[in-house]
Amino acid sequence: MPRQLFTAADIRRLGREQKSDLLFLSPDDLVTPEAVDVARELGIRLVREASGGQFPAGSSPPVERHGIPRPLPPLKSVQGSGVILDPFGAGLAAPEMNVRLKDVITAADGSSMATGYMALEKGEFPWTLTYDEVDIVLEGELVITRDGKSARAQAGDSIFIPKGSSITFGTPDHVRFVYVAFPANWNEQG
Repeated sequence: MPRQLFTAADIRRLGREQKSDLLFLSPDDLVTPEAVDVARELGIRLVREASGGQFPAGSSPPVERHGIPRPLPPLKSVQGSGVILDPFGAGLAAPEMNVRLKDVITAADGSSMATGYMALEKGEFPWTLTYDEVDIVLEGELVITRDGKSARAQAGDSIFIPKGSSITFGTPDHVRFVYVAFPANWNEQG
C-alpha cells in the first residue's frame, strides 16, 4: 500500500465521515504534528501498524482501513508430514541431539502468531523466550525445565511457556512437536 500523508484537515474529515475514535496507520504513513494534536482533541487514537503487519498489544488489525475494506489474509493449510525441518540451535545443543525446526506460518502469512514444527533427540539445550509459546507434542516426550522444575508432555499434551522464561528444551529419547509463538516474529525478538 502506498505511503499516505495525514494532515489536520484529513483527521477532521475522517472523524466526521468515519464516526470512529480509532485510526490505523501503516508503518510508512506520515502524520503532521498538527494532525496529531487534532486527533488528540477529537479523541481519535492513532495506532501505527508495526513492520510485518503486527499491531500493538490491545489492538487488532482493522477490518477497514481509511474506509476501504481490508481483505483478510488467505487461509493456509500445512501438511505436517511434508515439512522438512532445518538444523537449529548450533552452538546451544550437542550435535548428536539433532535439533531441527521449521516455521510454517509467520507474519508473512498475515498472522500475528507463528507456528512451526520442532524435533530433537536425546538431551537438552538452554533457551530464553522473549515471546509466549505453546508446545503441542506429536510424538515422543518433551521436557521443559525452568528454575529446577520440569513439565513433561507426551503425544497429545501441551505446555505453555511464558515470555521471559529461561528454560531447557529436552527429551529422554526423542520428541516432535508443534509450537505456536506470539508474536509471529519470535526469532527476531531480543
